[in-house]
Amino acid sequence: MATTHTSSHRRGISLQAKVLMLVLLPLLVVTVALVARETLDRIDDNQTRLAQQRESLLDNRKQSVRDVVQQAKTAIAPIVNRAGASDDEAKAQAAEILRSMRFDGDNYIFAFEYDGMNIVLPHQPEQEGTNLGDLQSPNGDYFIRELIDRAQAGGGFHEYPWEYPGTDETETKYSYADRIDEWDWMIGAGVYARDINEAMAEAEAVAAADLRGSIMGASLTGAAVFLVVAFIAWFLVRRTLGPIRQTVAAMQDIAEGKGDLTRRLEVDTKDEVGELATQFNAFVSRMQETLREVRGSVRQVNHAAGEIAQGTDELSTRTEQAAANLQETSSSMEEITSTVNHSAESADQANKLVSDTADVARQGESAMGQVEKTMTDINDSAEKISNIISMIDSIAFQTNILALNASVEAARAGEHGKGFAVVAQEVRTLASRSSEAASQIRELIDTSVNHTQSGAEIVRQAGQTMQDIVQSVSRVTDVIGEISAGAKEQSSGIGQINTAVAEMDSMTQQNAAMVQQSASTSADMRRHAEHLNNLIASFVLGEDAETHQRQSLPASGVSPSRSNASAANTQRTPSVPVTRQTAEAAEEWEAF
Repeated sequence: MATTHTSSHRRGISLQAKVLMLVLLPLLVVTVALVARETLDRIDDNQTRLAQQRESLLDNRKQSVRDVVQQAKTAIAPIVNRAGASDDEAKAQAAEILRSMRFDGDNYIFAFEYDGMNIVLPHQPEQEGTNLGDLQSPNGDYFIRELIDRAQAGGGFHEYPWEYPGTDETETKYSYADRIDEWDWMIGAGVYARDINEAMAEAEAVAAADLRGSIMGASLTGAAVFLVVAFIAWFLVRRTLGPIRQTVAAMQDIAEGKGDLTRRLEVDTKDEVGELATQFNAFVSRMQETLREVRGSVRQVNHAAGEIAQGTDELSTRTEQAAANLQETSSSMEEITSTVNHSAESADQANKLVSDTADVARQGESAMGQVEKTMTDINDSAEKISNIISMIDSIAFQTNILALNASVEAARAGEHGKGFAVVAQEVRTLASRSSEAASQIRELIDTSVNHTQSGAEIVRQAGQTMQDIVQSVSRVTDVIGEISAGAKEQSSGIGQINTAVAEMDSMTQQNAAMVQQSASTSADMRRHAEHLNNLIASFVLGEDAETHQRQSLPASGVSPSRSNASAANTQRTPSVPVTRQTAEAAEEWEAF
């Protein structure tokens, strides 16, 4: 009902107004367009007529000016014909005649020679006898030259702006020029357009008054036609939409009343309105049958939703208990994992320490080998030094013998060999000292060789001991490595078990959340089913009183015990008996 009231408030423009607008707006547009077209045509005709009238007046004035110039030319023609080309007296007489001629009030005749020299200018006699060929109009036009050119071409008009006599205003002037070939004269006359404008102003005022009258008449005629057609359209639309309004009233009564779907509209006509009523009756009948079926389905859905909600509550309780047990198991597995990880880390550290010890032992073995090699090299060097000392001793001995021989030879030489004897004695002395030093070095080298041999033997023994240590450390390393590998495998296995337990815990938690969500959804489903049942109960579907009474009752709550719910389900759906397998499945579910 609230939706119906809202729709009525938002309805806005009625169908009758829309149809009238659909009919009258185009008519109004066409009427305005026709009146506007008629007005524009009359304005164009008026402007064309005024333009033609102005052109006619201007042509008449131009013709009168041309006639005046022709009369002036005819007036002086006898003088021109009698006189020669240089007869000044005849020219003066002709100029006087032209100077005295007037037309249309104070308009006059002017005359110029072809070189621009002024001959006749009645309103400015002081300019006569002066050359005015360079005289310009306000717009910069050399109008005297233009008039002379028109005269030489056989006569013609020239239009130019010029000051109107007695005022400071500039008006358009139309001048006609003709020629007198015998004297090379140009004679002409001009009139202002101001007179034409004054005459046209009165004509334009009369035409404007006529135009306003015709526009007013066309507007009134169009308004009268529009009002007549609008009244006719309103009458026809109101008569046509009357049955539709009656149909709307009947539909509104159904919508805002008690939802009586047994009511039908009366079909009075066979047009579109009658077809609308027929189809509406068919629609209501279809809705009545559909809502009857929906009402039965809603009752079943309501009871099923109650059973689902109860089962979901029990499942939620058991799932939460299982989740708590898995959490405890997960905590215990985490403690075991922590202990095994600590043991594995300790084994890794021991393995690392033993590996470092083995490396140090290998380095010691390598160092002892290098020491043994060094001692061997020292022994070899001592033997080489002993050989060199033996050679030095032999050289000292040979030197001593040579020095002795030299002394003998010096004694034989007598007085001459005294100096040589002294030298030989010194050489013997040096040889003796070298022999003694070599003997001492030999003794030292022998002692060093003995010590070196003893050190080499000790180093060999230490190297053998280091090899034994390295072998022992390697065996210890292998044993600790096996212990570390076993600890890692145990840690990995327990980690996988812990991961599996954590995943089971997570899935159980998710299942518990999903069960809670299912319980909430079941409650919402039950609540919506009750609401739908109440909505269906608000419609009058034309069933018997027992069905109405059963429909009007609120949805009954679900029995707290599962056996009662099963009995109610069996009573509602007798076509689905409770089998032995179903009972066993229920017992297994409760055992879980």
